[in-house]
Amino acid sequence: MTSTYKIPELLQDMMDWEQEIKHEVPYLETPTGYFLQFDPYDHVGYLCSPADAIVFANTGMDGIHYSFLTDFGCASDLSLAPVIRVDPMDFGRYARIVASNIREFFALAFSGHEGLLLNEFESKQQYLNYVIEQAAGASESEYFDRKRWDQEKNKIRDLAMQRFDLQPIRDGYSYIQEARQIRRSEVVIDTLDGLGVALRKDLVGDQKRAKPHPWHEKEIPYDQEEQLKSYISGADQVGLFSLIRDSQAQGFDDPDVYRAMKDRLISFGLKMEAQKLMHYR
Repeated sequence: MTSTYKIPELLQDMMDWEQEIKHEVPYLETPTGYFLQFDPYDHVGYLCSPADAIVFANTGMDGIHYSFLTDFGCASDLSLAPVIRVDPMDFGRYARIVASNIREFFALAFSGHEGLLLNEFESKQQYLNYVIEQAAGASESEYFDRKRWDQEKNKIRDLAMQRFDLQPIRDGYSYIQEARQIRRSEVVIDTLDGLGVALRKDLVGDQKRAKPHPWHEKEIPYDQEEQLKSYISGADQVGLFSLIRDSQAQGFDDPDVYRAMKDRLISFGLKMEAQKLMHYR
């Protein structure tokens, strides 16, 4: 496990390229359409953002951001880590897998599937209807030159696909469903945020013996603080990580329990995750 992360080469190259190219597309707020960043300790200001998620892109809308999911230090190479969308306003399921890695995230975006990355759709047909509606609703005004925006957007897409050797993704909806199925196959314990706990095989051992915390699929009780702290002090990784995910998903916010979880994370060498867990608490 690790709490030291390097910026993926593709992300650094993309950020550098944005600075090079932005003068050619002045009508776009940012060339990629996202506000790119890399600071493993940045909490982005939302308590629901998973403690083991590292933000690399913001949309500038409703707090929605995209992050590398490190699975509490198991994903040491962020270029291979799953990418999640965190939507603080989606109280039912605020964190969702959107790509298997950052290369495929940008391939989706530059293949014209920004809507899929931003929104959740119940079916492929619903997504196709959305695409049609977006195209039909696109209009110009005295304040917005739609034709120019489209031209600059298409220019950036072509340049990015060639510059970074991105492979077009034709069926974005099916791609995301497959990425989520891959994630499901790696999960050893389900959690309320939908992400689950996934660990390297050598850390899990016999998956049939992987156990969640005692309050799994229940409301975490505020009146059992001592029992919670006692459990946490000796919890294994699967139990601790599942409790952290469920606590964040439920909005459970007992500061003493969180301090106990922080201490246990530190005992596993996860200082960054511990610091982010305690942000604003």
